[in-house]
Amino acid sequence: MTEMNREQRFQTISRVNWVCTLVDSVLSILKLTVGFLVASPGLIADGLHSLSDLATDILALILGRLAQHGPDAEHPYGHARYETLGTVVLGVVLILVAAGIALENLFALWRGTQVTPHWIAIIAVAVSILSKEALFHYTLKYAKLTRSALLEANAWHSRSDSLSSIAVLIGIACSMAGFPLVEYLAAVAVAVLIGHMGFKLAWNAMQDLVDRGVPVAQQNTYSTTLATVTDILDVHMLRSRLMGTDVMIDAHIQVAPDLSVSEAHQINDYGMRLLKTEHPEISDVTLHIDFEPDYPDQKTKLEPKRETVLAALNRVGIEGFERMYLHYTDNRVNVELLFGDQQDLAGFAQACTELTERIIWIHSIRLYARTNPQLCAADTEETGSG
Repeated sequence: MTEMNREQRFQTISRVNWVCTLVDSVLSILKLTVGFLVASPGLIADGLHSLSDLATDILALILGRLAQHGPDAEHPYGHARYETLGTVVLGVVLILVAAGIALENLFALWRGTQVTPHWIAIIAVAVSILSKEALFHYTLKYAKLTRSALLEANAWHSRSDSLSSIAVLIGIACSMAGFPLVEYLAAVAVAVLIGHMGFKLAWNAMQDLVDRGVPVAQQNTYSTTLATVTDILDVHMLRSRLMGTDVMIDAHIQVAPDLSVSEAHQINDYGMRLLKTEHPEISDVTLHIDFEPDYPDQKTKLEPKRETVLAALNRVGIEGFERMYLHYTDNRVNVELLFGDQQDLAGFAQACTELTERIIWIHSIRLYARTNPQLCAADTEETGSG
C-alpha cells in the first residue's frame, strides 16, 4: 500500500467511525430516555447495548489514529496491531455488557417484577432497528474497502444491536399482549447475543496478536506466485503472520547454485515485488535464498570458508590466480580459479588432484586462463582422508 493510499484509508476509517459515533450517541440517548420513562427493561438493555457501541466507537477513533502511524525505531513493523488490540477490547466490553444485562434481568425475573408496556417504546425500538441496520451496511461496505478488521468488528457490533432491538420489539409486543415476563426473557436473549458476538470478536483478534497466519489455501497462492518466476527452482518453508490488516511473508526460495550473489539478489527482489503486486494485502516480504534443497532434519556440516580454502591451496603451491569462486553443494565445495593470460596451468594439475583426493570437503577444482579457459580441471567423486 502506497503512502497516499494508506492516508486515504485512515481518513475513510476515521470518517466512518465519526458517523458511527454520531448515530450511536443519538440512539443511546433515545432508547435509554424512553426506556426509563416507560420502565421497559428490554429497551433499557438495548439502550445500554447502544451505549457500549458508543464507547467502542470512541475507542475505534483513538486506536484508528494510533494505527495509522508507520514504522519507527521502537515499532519496526508499524502500529497496525492497535486495530487488533481495539478489536480485543471491543469484544471484552461486549462480554461485560452482556453479563450485566443478563444478571439484571434474571434477578428481575426471579423477583417477579412486572412492567406495563407503552407504545412509545415500540417506536423507539423501530427507529433503532432501521438506523442500526443502515449503519451496519454502511460500515461493512467501507470495512471491506479499507480492509479494516476494527471497522468490520464495529459493523457487526451495529448488526448485533439491530438484532437485539428486534428481540426487544418482540418482547414488548408480547408484554402488550398480556405476557409481561417475555420482555425480560427478550432482554436475556439480547445479552446472550451480545456476549456471543463479543467472545467471537475478542477470540479472533487474540489469535492475530499471537501471530496467527493466513489460511493454508491463501499461503499456497503466495507459493504459486513465487514459483512463476523462471529462475526460482523451488519455494518452501513459507510462513505468514497478520499485522492488523496487512500480511507479512517470509519464505525460502531455491536458485541455481552457480549464480552470482548479485543475480540471486535480483531474483529475490523480483519475487518480492511480484508478491506485493499480485497480492496487495502483503506489506512486507523476506525471502531467504537457498542454493540447494533444505533438509530441516539435517545440520549443515560444511564449515570451511574462503580463508580455509586459500590456505589449502597455498599448501600445495596453487597461487597467482586473480579470482576464486566457491560453489557449495551437498556439504562439499567446487572451486573455480581464474588466472591471467600468461599463466601456465599444466603444472597445477597434480596439485588439484591431490587436494580433491585428500580433503573430503573439496569436490572439484577447475582452473581457467583468460585466453585458454578450463586448461586444467580436477574432479573426483571419491572422498579423501580429510
